Amino acid sequence: MRSRWLPLVLAVGLLAGCGAISDLVSSPDKKPEIDLKLSPLSGIPNGYNKPILVVKIDNISQARPHAGISAADLVYVEEIEGGYSRLAAVYSSTLPTSVGPVRSARITDISLLRQFGTPAFAYSGAQSKLRPVLDAEDFIDISNRVTGDGWFRDEVARYSPHNLMINPTRLIELAQEKGSVSTALRGFKFTNNPMPNGQLISSVTVKFRVTETKIIWNQTANGWNIFFDGDLETDSLTNKPVVAPTVIVQKVLNVPSVYKDSTGSFTPEQQLIGSGKALLLRNGRSLEVDWSRSLANEITKYSYAGKEINLSPGSVWIVLLDQDREIQQN
Repeated sequence: MRSRWLPLVLAVGLLAGCGAISDLVSSPDKKPEIDLKLSPLSGIPNGYNKPILVVKIDNISQARPHAGISAADLVYVEEIEGGYSRLAAVYSSTLPTSVGPVRSARITDISLLRQFGTPAFAYSGAQSKLRPVLDAEDFIDISNRVTGDGWFRDEVARYSPHNLMINPTRLIELAQEKGSVSTALRGFKFTNNPMPNGQLISSVTVKFRVTETKIIWNQTANGWNIFFDGDLETDSLTNKPVVAPTVIVQKVLNVPSVYKDSTGSFTPEQQLIGSGKALLLRNGRSLEVDWSRSLANEITKYSYAGKEINLSPGSVWIVLLDQDREIQQN
């Protein structure tokens, strides 16, 4: 079925009762047991207080499969000019041997990065008009325009310009030499309890102007498989499909920025401060929730019935979708 939002979702949640809601949200009346070894970005063990690295990743067909993507705590799917998508992968808990292919930054990255304070940011340059704007930001710049160390090209399996890779461990070291890299101290709430609310679904499809992202529930893997334009998202380091226990489709306002590509197509600036609706996908169910972020240095919060929701431990994927576009659920 095709719908912008499912009107029965909230009713399903209410009929599930107070016990069901308590499994979904974090209750202010109860102090959860906090394991300081768990990452606040993904709920992954041994991820607390580790430095944060954000990598801008190419996402056209020639760039796939991606390397090291399954190790990311968070993966944002952004819309860029022409209606294509690009990824911003956030690493903290685990650093793979390599990540890529890496591509250039966009204006939306600035708002995204500010959530994490002063993370290390790996990207392969930017258009000339955007560079001074990036230079004024507080993140630790470890792009290939400031260092060649930790960067290399995979000339065996890939072709330029879709073969620029990084050694994330080395880039974190270089970033720490340059400045104080922020660490994973705040983020989301996690639980292993299944989400009782919402509607049972098998897949969700969202479309940018010319590209499609499909999210399919994998019961065996207990998570969601991601498909970009029909291609199953896999990790070239593991040769296994990516499995995301939690996916959030966040509806945001897209506005034309002052930046455009060589063909004259304007880069959309996705508005990440404010509030709106999102679709939470967990354990084979979907539920309409709210998102909010009032300050630039705050991490986006997701809530249901006025309380912050719990996510499933593991990699979290967040698709930033123009609020005027529909979400197809099946």
